[in-house]
Amino acid sequence: MKTHEIAKILVNLAEALRLAPNVELESMKLRPPTRPKPNTADIPMALSALVALSQFDKAQWRTVIEEYKFPLEVKNTESTRDIVGKILRHLEQDPEARKKLRNAVQRTKSDVNPELMTALNFLLK
Repeated sequence: MKTHEIAKILVNLAEALRLAPNVELESMKLRPPTRPKPNTADIPMALSALVALSQFDKAQWRTVIEEYKFPLEVKNTESTRDIVGKILRHLEQDPEARKKLRNAVQRTKSDVNPELMTALNFLLK
């Protein structure tokens, strides 16, 4: 991020504050957004899917990254767990990538292991 980008953000923030009521800063409860709590009934199934994902090797995960053109760099020294973590973080942060992956599960022609795609799709629900 560059200084001019920050300046634009600060100008927008100042304008928003000017339009809002003039109140003491302490009275504004600024809390970080909270994630919705997961449904505890889904945890055993999600855990099973995560365990299933751990059974796939690095080559299969690299195929996922290549096929879906995820902007992820994978070093030869990284473990499978590291690669899976990168992919899951990317999917968490990029709704378009999640949508693309969900749609891909319905396609029949793919270089990615179908069991791997099914497990990923289950976790995305």
